[in-house]
Amino acid sequence: MQKKFYEVTNEWLMIKKLAVKYSTYIKYENVILKHLNIKFNDLFINDINEEIIMTYFHELLGSNNYSINTLKVLRYVLKSILDYAQIKYNIPSINFNFIKLKKTNKIAKVLTAKESRALETYCFQHQKNYSVAILLSLYGGFRLGEVAGLKWEDIDFQNGLIHVNRTIERLKTTDNQNKTQLMVLEPKTHTSKRIVPIPDFVLKFLKIYYQNQDDVESNHYVYTGSCKIPDPRNIQYHYNKICKLLNFQSHYHSLRHTYATNCVMNNIDVKSLSEMLGHSSVSITLELYVHSSLEFKKDQINKLKIPSHIAELCVPR
Repeated sequence: MQKKFYEVTNEWLMIKKLAVKYSTYIKYENVILKHLNIKFNDLFINDINEEIIMTYFHELLGSNNYSINTLKVLRYVLKSILDYAQIKYNIPSINFNFIKLKKTNKIAKVLTAKESRALETYCFQHQKNYSVAILLSLYGGFRLGEVAGLKWEDIDFQNGLIHVNRTIERLKTTDNQNKTQLMVLEPKTHTSKRIVPIPDFVLKFLKIYYQNQDDVESNHYVYTGSCKIPDPRNIQYHYNKICKLLNFQSHYHSLRHTYATNCVMNNIDVKSLSEMLGHSSVSITLELYVHSSLEFKKDQINKLKIPSHIAELCVPR
């Protein structure tokens, strides 16, 4: 009895559900339901060959509706399903090496100096929960879900350190595909669970904010001031509102990029920066953040001083 694609896919998903984070499982499930099933759902697994797959990816590329990153995820999931089918149902091996996707040039979007100054000024002038979140991401490099997941017990005021122990995401529930709920999860990767030092002036602002809270306990979330799980979308909403007020547009993740770029431009050790960002390797940090501003590069290159024997030749006669 031949198996259809959707049957094999369901088996693969059941295995993945045991092996990966829930958020990753949901991502794979979405890829299958919204993309792969449209093309392959009712095909018998044995009938899927290299020609069908090549045609499929050519169609996706020709539509211009898919980013390279999305196509890479599609390729990974489809290949993994077919690799499973090869082992379980002895279908012929399919070579995916013929699907060449160009490498994406990751460009980290950062705030300009003017935007940073305006945002910092606004946040330091407003003792609000969203000001705290924004400043922590701008001076600690925290992702949106990470800053939402911070509890007061994660903050070491004495040593100026913040422990990243969790992240919060809004994900689909397994019992209702159209319903989502907030979930407290482990950080993105094992290296994302980290300890981040915070500048003294930010720590001072955070301490004043903490002392002004009523009935706050160590297990309360910093953002909500209670055990209520913060919604990252609420932080994003306030950030967008402030940016609009200050006459610029930006995505919240740009705060993390701005933090990293500022660290590079202030000659902070790249290995330390990589650990503070929670990257799995220094190469990731270098790939994203070595491209500093032209003004900074000019300052750096002007550190090269003219040799004394050349300087004499440059004196006007």
